[in-house]
Amino acid sequence: MHAHRRTPHAHDAPAVGPRALRLRYAAIGSFMAFTWIGEGNAPAWEHALRTLVILLILPPLLLRTNRRLTQELYETTRPTRVIAQLVTARIVIIAAAFGTSALVGHLLDPHTGRSPVVPAAGLVLLLLSIPVQVRRAHRTRADRSHPSTRPTLSAPRLIVAKLALIIAALLAQLLLGAYVDNATYVVAAAIAITATVLGPAVHGWLLVAQAPAPEREPVGDAA
Repeated sequence: MHAHRRTPHAHDAPAVGPRALRLRYAAIGSFMAFTWIGEGNAPAWEHALRTLVILLILPPLLLRTNRRLTQELYETTRPTRVIAQLVTARIVIIAAAFGTSALVGHLLDPHTGRSPVVPAAGLVLLLLSIPVQVRRAHRTRADRSHPSTRPTLSAPRLIVAKLALIIAALLAQLLLGAYVDNATYVVAAAIAITATVLGPAVHGWLLVAQAPAPEREPVGDAA
């Protein structure tokens, strides 16, 4: 058994490096592009609507759950249980968002056959990310700064930023649809590139400070 770290002040919180930030937004852009492609040859407005459904579900639920469980992970003496809760919650929320999006697509156009390949691939990728999530959770717990001292993403600001990107993608697909056969893939690539390039530039605006957590006595890890 060894002593847990102290609860530090806000100036102890580490900043995300430029390279890590670029990789993070490249992953977000790829995720959004994957979502856009997953809707197949549906009309552009349906692409936008289904992506909007995912957008309105994921940030509010995922960010709040992640913040609460990350703070609990930092303080608990039983990290394995909290890490399992954290990973499970993420998978359930993401699956629920995509499931709701698929349901919306079915209700809008119940007669269109949709390939299960893309949703299945998305589920496989999500499950393959579990080891990465577990490793990052352990790194978070090992950090000297309490999660409540670190700035966090604002769900409303994130929704506004992604909504602007979705509207731009919708307009682009409407314009390209008359001239390009595979406008969906062109727009998806543009989404990924835009998020990768502009994401780090607006990252600071997306962050908000959290209310500081009350000081706690050091917590010992379970043997």
